[in-house]
Amino acid sequence: MPTQAIASERFRLEGALEVLDTLRADLTLRLDQVRDESAREAFGEMLTLLDSLLTEYRRRQAALSTVTAPHASYVFLLDEHGAVHPLPHRVYVALARGEAATPQFAGKTLRLAEWYVRLQADQPDTVVNETYALLSFDREGRADWSATPSFHPRRAGSPTTPETAALPDAEERERMRALLFGGEIRGQQK
Repeated sequence: MPTQAIASERFRLEGALEVLDTLRADLTLRLDQVRDESAREAFGEMLTLLDSLLTEYRRRQAALSTVTAPHASYVFLLDEHGAVHPLPHRVYVALARGEAATPQFAGKTLRLAEWYVRLQADQPDTVVNETYALLSFDREGRADWSATPSFHPRRAGSPTTPETAALPDAEERERMRALLFGGEIRGQQK
């Protein structure tokens, strides 16, 4: 398969995996809120189907020849003191799936920044997209989506907060940029 076709297929698979991961996290959250046994069974069946799709797409992704990826996601957690904590994307995905814990953040709600970045020769070149959210952790350091404040009042039982609550200030943005592109990090609080 030509390099361009491999890169295109890898990009499609990565996109599908991101969407399926997000859908799985959402369905898992909803499963925790469902009380009716038949609905729980239906959610369980959907999760089983999603797991099989994730397994197949990961198998396909692993079978592709290695090529330079044109883009990558970088995730940062911002704490209440303004410190920036880089979070490997795979760790973030494992947190979202409930497969990992970060005990150092146990019992806290942090701001989550995800930057989608164009790569040049496997190095960050340009930030293409930025998304921000909040993420609460339970007492063991696992992602607790049901306790995470929502930007959308329609999510029953969740505290609501304005979207601006997740945004970084100028110094935090500068720290993230320095971590991503290299350079001195000024004002980082320990």
